[in-house]
Amino acid sequence: HETYKRVSKAETRLRKELGREPNKTELAAACDITTVQLDRCRRAMQQAAFSLDAEVQNTYKPNSSTTRKDTMYDIVAAKVDETEYEKTQRLMMREHLISTLRRYLSPHEVDLLLLRYGLMDERALPRGMSGPLTIAQVSQLVGLKPDKVRRIIINSQKQLRHLMKEWEDFECELA
Repeated sequence: HETYKRVSKAETRLRKELGREPNKTELAAACDITTVQLDRCRRAMQQAAFSLDAEVQNTYKPNSSTTRKDTMYDIVAAKVDETEYEKTQRLMMREHLISTLRRYLSPHEVDLLLLRYGLMDERALPRGMSGPLTIAQVSQLVGLKPDKVRRIIINSQKQLRHLMKEWEDFECELA
């Protein structure tokens, strides 16, 4: 914003001095910036900003008789909210994945993969840790060196390669 103010002042000053519109090179030199920076500044200032609380016309409900208009926040929240079906489907897929891992890998390997990729139950993790963990965090939790944890995870993934075809089908269903 400061750069844009500087450009506006320099443009006004050069217009008076030159008696014509200054070109990009002259304006950039007067502001001590490159022409690329000048273009970026102008493009950035042309972008419109919208408030999430502003009322908008929802084109999906053109003849809505409700007195309250939708806001951008309402529209974004509606697109983000998961349905119960989607939550249940994701939970069932997660359980199926874990049971498949337990079928083909040792319990230690399964635990490392669950910790690494954020599939471990949040209640089983120490306070402050959630979601996918780094290899360093996993190694600290299980008491192994990070390199050993990384090697075990890589070897486990190699053992599971033949199962990847089955999961590609699941991925296609979710898309």
